Amino acid sequence: MLQAVLTDFQLWGRAYLVTTLDHRLIGLPLAAHRVVSLSHKEHSHTLADLAAQVDAALIIAPESDGILTRLSSLVEETGTQLLGTSSMGVAIAGDKWDCFLRFRQDGLPTPNTRQTSCAGAAAVAEELGFPLVVKPVDGVGCEGVSLASDFSSLNLALDLMSSMHKDVLLQQYLPGTHASVSLLASASGVVPLSLNEQIMNIGIPFQYEGGVIPLEHHQRRLAMAYARRAVSLVPGLRGYVGVDLVLTENQCYVIEINPRLTTSYVGLRQVININLAEAIWRACTENMLPKNFILSGKASFRKEDFSVIQYA
Repeated sequence: MLQAVLTDFQLWGRAYLVTTLDHRLIGLPLAAHRVVSLSHKEHSHTLADLAAQVDAALIIAPESDGILTRLSSLVEETGTQLLGTSSMGVAIAGDKWDCFLRFRQDGLPTPNTRQTSCAGAAAVAEELGFPLVVKPVDGVGCEGVSLASDFSSLNLALDLMSSMHKDVLLQQYLPGTHASVSLLASASGVVPLSLNEQIMNIGIPFQYEGGVIPLEHHQRRLAMAYARRAVSLVPGLRGYVGVDLVLTENQCYVIEINPRLTTSYVGLRQVININLAEAIWRACTENMLPKNFILSGKASFRKEDFSVIQYA
């Protein structure tokens, strides 16, 4: 993902690119003018210094444990333009329980969900009924997410996350097509770019394996409309944003919002006729969203090795 967005900025040709890279990966070829080695112990100080030296910063990080919120706040404190969601927006979107309440209040279809402690999960599960999706309140991708079909599998799912999370979410499992919508958000609006298939291995735990862009599905228009509504419910969402959904024969259910660059970027850039990095820049710095764009062909991508296959 880092290589993809750096390459797009390089192709745009309007920016001097500085990127950080884990010191254990130094030597990895990247399309940047300057690569700064970063170690865990000094990353906050190094990032703050760099952010103060540049015009804008794009953060690639997970919401888990508040990481993306903290890094976004760090950039905001320097006064540098964020090419992405504000720290407040990340904190709201990264809280899956908060988002569920917002979806329900707005009338968006979303699976029945309860927040509970690990100790209280069995009682909540009995009330909701199996099968259930067990997930952390915050997280990225399928991290900590499992399918529980009975009390035995519920205990297995909780064992995977009890050491990391005090509270968990139990969510009604809806069989259907796992999908996402990629969007661009500015201060004045939101533009859906594509409907994407998510390739999942459902179990204990879930495994996100990649995707296909675009997804042809009879619920496409509804998915785009619901994703746009979901993004409008969270203040401060900017730049590239993803909304996860489950599509069934008769309905489209909103699951969660990803307030960041997602893996779908590596596939979408292969089939869309605009430079996504430039579009992110303009959405965040100039409040401009693309009006005329088309998707041609399809691209499939795998998360494990970040390989992308493009076909007509």
